[in-house]
Amino acid sequence: MSWTDPIGFGGRETYFFLSYAHSVPLSAAARPDTDYWVTRFFQDLNAAVGRGAGNSDLDIGFFDGLVSPGADLRQVLTDALSLAHVFVPLYSPNYFSNAWAVGERAAFRSRLSRLQLGEAGRHVLPVLWIPFPPWDYRPELAEALDLLGGPVEYAENGLRALCKISAYRRQYDMVLSALAERIIAVAEGTPLGRSRAALVGSAAVDDPGDPALVVAVLAATGGRQWQPFAGRHVVPAADYVAATAQRLGLPTRVVEFAGARDRAQESPTVLLVDAALGVAAIRAAVVGLPRWVVPLVVAEPGTGSVGPDEVGTALRDTGLPQVRPVYDVDEFERSAPLLVIEARKQFLRHGPLYPRERPGTPRPSLGPPELSDQRRQGEDR
Repeated sequence: MSWTDPIGFGGRETYFFLSYAHSVPLSAAARPDTDYWVTRFFQDLNAAVGRGAGNSDLDIGFFDGLVSPGADLRQVLTDALSLAHVFVPLYSPNYFSNAWAVGERAAFRSRLSRLQLGEAGRHVLPVLWIPFPPWDYRPELAEALDLLGGPVEYAENGLRALCKISAYRRQYDMVLSALAERIIAVAEGTPLGRSRAALVGSAAVDDPGDPALVVAVLAATGGRQWQPFAGRHVVPAADYVAATAQRLGLPTRVVEFAGARDRAQESPTVLLVDAALGVAAIRAAVVGLPRWVVPLVVAEPGTGSVGPDEVGTALRDTGLPQVRPVYDVDEFERSAPLLVIEARKQFLRHGPLYPRERPGTPRPSLGPPELSDQRRQGEDR
């Protein structure tokens, strides 16, 4: 099953919605924004629920790996959350700083606002996916263990390890069966009335302390709304890259090119370049951009754009990092997560230091006060 368009309320309800924080792809061959073990777990849980399901009017499960890359992801997820009876978040150290994951949870919870606390809680079934460090205690972790119980190996290692390591197969099957039974019991015993979830958007997340990624477009027409792959993508190219970054846990903003120059001075920046502009115009536009701005030259299909490699060479000559041009939508989709990673890497390597030096109260010292400290204390009297 592949979800390509918003399903609205004409779609079928589902037993569960699986939510997780995306991991960073390790190679260009990796499908963008996916995690192999999450996919494997979803398939196993989908099968386990399917074996015990008694309501043929419901589809089994949903996770964003089912979404076509060119779809309006935000709307598709919102529609899927509107039709799910149980929300299954996979808690990991990155989950609570990932805007997409926390946004999914907030959107589903918006449907529970009219239920009593105990009744609402049954529809959220959290799972400990990756253990947290001892100093990062969260009430949600206790909830993930208390609701499910399970073998000690689950509490110590998390379900991802049980899924990966064959020696834990028995324990994994125990947890999987318990999850499936709980999902079926809630969806069939106390179903959640069909209702519209809040739009998945910018939810409050733990501040990772990193500056937000900037995505800008230098195109012949359309500005930030430029759609070089309109036949396959319903969202602009910049929004696609921004969504990729947000799913990887990076706060992101899309800006017009006119505002990118100032933003780029203190932020990792991705610049999408329309090859149709021509070498001279592109070179003139990018002069003065910080060296950490990562450009991606796109040869828009069917427009007769020529010389994307020549454009890339010109950009490299201005001091910007070299990125291979893309010629079709598949190359663009594969490049998006790697582009985000490269932009952050270039900024950490060449960008300004954080935090910047600011005047303020001196650090406390155990030694005798210096003359300047004595003067300052006298001035404060």
